[in-house]
Amino acid sequence: CVTAAMKQWLIQNFGLGAHEEKMSVLRDRPPGFFRPTRPMEQHRLMKKLELQFRTADNGLMTRMGVCKDDANRTLFTEISGGKARLRRDRPALVVSSTSWTPDEDFSILLDACVRIDTGIRDRGDVAAAFPHVVVIVTGKGPQKVMYEEKISRLNLQHVSVLTMWLEAADYPLLLGCADLGISLHTSTSGIDLPMKVLDYFGCEVPVCAIRFDCLGELVVDGVNGRIFASADELSKQMLALLGSVGENGSIRPEGELEKLREGIRGMTRWRENWDDHAKEIILNACPSAIDGQA
Repeated sequence: CVTAAMKQWLIQNFGLGAHEEKMSVLRDRPPGFFRPTRPMEQHRLMKKLELQFRTADNGLMTRMGVCKDDANRTLFTEISGGKARLRRDRPALVVSSTSWTPDEDFSILLDACVRIDTGIRDRGDVAAAFPHVVVIVTGKGPQKVMYEEKISRLNLQHVSVLTMWLEAADYPLLLGCADLGISLHTSTSGIDLPMKVLDYFGCEVPVCAIRFDCLGELVVDGVNGRIFASADELSKQMLALLGSVGENGSIRPEGELEKLREGIRGMTRWRENWDDHAKEIILNACPSAIDGQA
C-alpha cells in the first residue's frame, strides 16, 4: 500500500481485517537525483534553455539584460569572479509539471496568475520590491496547444507563463532551481498521491497542491506546503510565499517560504524508506532471498 487510505480501502473491500497487522504502508519517497541544484548547474541549465526562454518571452529576456552572446548572465544567474551566483534581481521561479489532460484543470493556475499580476499592480510603489514571477510549465499532452493559445492572450506585466519540454536529465535540475512548485493533480481513486509532489520535495521545494482526499498524508498545510481549492486561494498563497524572495535573490530566512523548506528537509529517500518499511517484510515472505538482491 502506498497510503494509509489505500490500506483501509483494501481492508474494507477485500475483507482483509484479520490480516491488518501483516499489511504495511510503503509510502513513495524521492530518489537521490532530485536535490537542490547548485549555482553553476543552474547557470549551465539556464543557458541551455535560453532559446526556449527567448521564444516564449523575448521581451522579458531583453528587460533583464540577457544578451544572446553573453555567457556570463541568464535570467536567474550570473558569473562573477569565475563563480556562479543567483542574480540579485532574479525573478521568482515557479514550476508546474502537467500531462495537459482534463483531469488537471490548468485554468486554475492561469486564473491565479492573472490575480497575482493584478495584486502586484495594485500595490503601487510597493510593487517594485516584489520579484517578477516566472511560471514554467513542463510536459506534453492533448490540451497543451489549447492552453498555449490562452497563455498567448494573457496581458500580464509582472508574471510570465512559459511552456517547456525538457530532456529527462534536465527535469530534476529545473525543479532544483525553483522557489515553489504547483500541483494540480487530483487522484481519481482518492487513495494515491502525486509523484510530482515528491519530486519537488526531493529538491527541497515547497508545493501548493490542489485539495483532494488523502493529500494530507503527504502535504501538511503550513508545514511543508500549502493546500488550495480555488484559483483565489492559490493566488493568495503564491503572493504570500513569493514575497519571501529577497532583493538579493535569496530566500528571506524569516519568511514563510523558508519555513516550509525547513518542513521538507530531512525527508527520507527511497532506499532508506525501502529498508525501513519493506525489506524485512519481503525477506520474511521469501526466506530464500539473498540480502543483496532485496
